[in-house]
Amino acid sequence: MASPQLKYAAILAADLLHLRHLIVRLDAVNACNLRCGMCFFSDPSWRKENMKGQFTKEEVERLAAMFFGEALQVHIGCAMEPTMYRDYPWLVELAKRYHVPFVGFTTNGQLLSESALERMSAAGLDEITLSTHGVHKETFEALMPGADFERFLDALATIDGVKSKNGVSRPHLRLNYTICPRNLAELDGFFEVYGRYRIATLQLRPVADFGATSYTDKNLAPHLNRYNAVIERMIAECRRRNIALLANRIDPVHVRPNQAAEVYRTGILRYLNPNVVWRPDFDWRESDYRTHKRRIGWRRELLRRTIGRAFVPPPSHQAVFDVF
Repeated sequence: MASPQLKYAAILAADLLHLRHLIVRLDAVNACNLRCGMCFFSDPSWRKENMKGQFTKEEVERLAAMFFGEALQVHIGCAMEPTMYRDYPWLVELAKRYHVPFVGFTTNGQLLSESALERMSAAGLDEITLSTHGVHKETFEALMPGADFERFLDALATIDGVKSKNGVSRPHLRLNYTICPRNLAELDGFFEVYGRYRIATLQLRPVADFGATSYTDKNLAPHLNRYNAVIERMIAECRRRNIALLANRIDPVHVRPNQAAEVYRTGILRYLNPNVVWRPDFDWRESDYRTHKRRIGWRRELLRRTIGRAFVPPPSHQAVFDVF
């Protein structure tokens, strides 16, 4: 694995040459239609502080002109629900107008419509990720208040139907399943329910602590033997079905630092949200990306990190996933 210094050197070279190297995560609206128990949206105080603001189309176009030309990936939907944006297929169309090589869309699926999927597929959407935190209706709806299990299954069927009707393989379908003590055992029946859909990638995320959420049993440590056994069975089944599996076997209880995540966070990630774009010191409405980089000495900072003399903040504990 390349050292952090080598990675920062590559980022610096790409920035100098104006090559695509950024990972852009876009939340165009600060809203969600669900109150999932493991998510900060179930915390009333968090919602009061953060559920405000959305980009206008003109603002999104301004940001796209700054960032999309240097983006390897644009992910629509990060911490918020992108289908709450009035014309959400347009976000995909805009990213593909800039010829971004990979455009992803992450949603809970409750508000997806066939017409919107048709537009996003026609625009060239590469991947659509749907979140499910239960295999059975009771668990799904208990952990995802506001969601309807049948509506979720309908969304999966609609994705397959649009691709079949148009004779295309994309967008590839990724399912995101956050594992907690309540839903761990249900994974053994995962493919009895979801095996009928054309899943390209399955991502199994160990529950993380997002503060005062409504679901409080976030400690997987007492369940690690069962967790590891279930993961092994999922590895075997995904291989049999030719599904890419992302699963955390290294640190499912989130105690080890992840240096690779620090390079990602500080070097190539650009998070675009109505409350903050990239960094709190970037006044993106009055300035532009390149001007701000010059003002803050961004390339000098990358050079210092390349030679190992920059201040390095405490390592991130962002989850590491094995790919099977």
